Amino acid sequence: MNPFRGILMIIAAAIAFWRGWQVHTGRYAWMAYGLAVLALALAAWHFFSARRPATRL
Repeated sequence: MNPFRGILMIIAAAIAFWRGWQVHTGRYAWMAYGLAVLALALAAWHFFSARRPATRL
């Protein structure tokens, strides 16, 4: 499930970058770029956490 979530976050990042590019300047453009960076970070987290085996407590 984690790689699927990672792919979805990459798609969300692409949409956020695209919306930021449409706005170009201003507060909302920077928020869109910030959300895109956050989505890329979450995608990386989902991909790298999928490689570790799950441990139960």
